[in-house]
Amino acid sequence: MKFLAMTAVLIMLVSCTAVKLSVPSQFSSQATKMPVKGINGWKVNQQLSFGNYQTSKIKRGWDFTSSLQYTKFRIRPEEALLKVFDINTDNNINTQRSRFQYTIEDGNLVAEVYATEKFKEKQLVYKSNNPWIGDASKTKQYEYAFTAAIVPLTIKNENPWSLVLINKYDIAKDTAHRLFDRPYVEEEGYATNGKESIAIRPLRIENVTTQSGKNTKVLGGKMLAGYELQWDRGVVAIIDILDHSVWLQNSLEPADKLILSSISSAILLKRMQDVEKDEVME
Repeated sequence: MKFLAMTAVLIMLVSCTAVKLSVPSQFSSQATKMPVKGINGWKVNQQLSFGNYQTSKIKRGWDFTSSLQYTKFRIRPEEALLKVFDINTDNNINTQRSRFQYTIEDGNLVAEVYATEKFKEKQLVYKSNNPWIGDASKTKQYEYAFTAAIVPLTIKNENPWSLVLINKYDIAKDTAHRLFDRPYVEEEGYATNGKESIAIRPLRIENVTTQSGKNTKVLGGKMLAGYELQWDRGVVAIIDILDHSVWLQNSLEPADKLILSSISSAILLKRMQDVEKDEVME
């Protein structure tokens, strides 16, 4: 998956004039786009700002990464066949965890955000003593979970919100068979305070425009470009992770905008964005 991601990015950088998330005019005409400052660059004392929203300095805990590789004692027939060509197989388990916290305010209202990110991947590793073949690996299964608690501090009688983003892959359930098919993954995203819920839907780009004006598909499958937030079945916010911007519907109450801005900033700050292609927390 990582090779395909690198290929897709290379093609877009070389042959495309721009890679943009298309925001429907029906929504953009009733919303405000706010470029986000502070995403790129030095992460020490990092702060985000967009529109009239400002975060405190982002406090990040220690990132945890571990890798465990072990030899299988029971092998399948196809793995036994590989041994004829001096290719052995091992299992590898990669685990990553990170966390961060901050406050966000609009000049009047304030909320605290506590976030945790977890990733666990099981790989099948192919090892060869032949320098022409080398080593390789493929993902058998992974589980990614991003959770955050959002606590409004200045909104009376407002319950805390829970933000959840889940992305899971299992090769046994994968229906992608062609080389450049997007793997089948299970995804779920929402935020809730126990009374109301906000659905979080991933937005992906399938086509890009080349310098010659030709419309072509992204190699390696659709590329994650952002998220759409739906409240009461209507779109109220869009998070653009490519352009680093947040769109908020104009008619929302300040308290609702604060919650949506908290969700948006937390998602923009997480280490892994396109889980299927990142694989490593940056």
